[in-house]
Amino acid sequence: MASKLWSILGLCVVFAVVLMLIHDLAVQRDYYDSSALLSSLDYQMIIRSMKYGMVLVIMVFSAFFLSEILQDWRIHPMQYLLVGSALSVFYLLLLSFAEHIGFVAAYVLGAVACIGLLWWYLRFVLKNSGGVYAMVGLLCLAYAMMFVLLRMQQYNLLVGSCLLFAVLFAVMYCTRHVDWYALGGGNQARKHEVKEMKRFREVDREY
Repeated sequence: MASKLWSILGLCVVFAVVLMLIHDLAVQRDYYDSSALLSSLDYQMIIRSMKYGMVLVIMVFSAFFLSEILQDWRIHPMQYLLVGSALSVFYLLLLSFAEHIGFVAAYVLGAVACIGLLWWYLRFVLKNSGGVYAMVGLLCLAYAMMFVLLRMQQYNLLVGSCLLFAVLFAVMYCTRHVDWYALGGGNQARKHEVKEMKRFREVDREY
């Protein structure tokens, strides 16, 4: 499980780079005024949405990882890669379609396309209808909240911070009884360490 965690963290770094590249592309398109349909404000909303992209990827990956621990799901790092790719492609779809049909329509189209793709794919990965619908519900909620945050210019930081705090609380609550030593394969090492400490204490008492 420890190696799985490191693989997930590595994938997060990869997708952070991918989102930065898409972000730079959006900035470039805005600079050259590539679309007559989109205003500079629309481009700024697209750019701002990409800043939430990494939060979305981490949230979905965290949900997968916690489900592996709590629900005994088996998800391969390659499947994490494909899911993260779908989440990243959303922003490319948003940018490309928005230049032709507008921001709101492109956002809805991209979200529906990515959620539909992940719904279809997760049916084969999870083989658990309850888990599939739970993940789809999480994605729908995430995209809806991100759209609301993009529309809220004055309170987006406040609302976003509160949401992150709520997510952190949920993770801590769900994992409060998890034995991380056992998951990381370090339980035996921990027992050996405790045993050695007791032995040294007994030796000190003899002297």
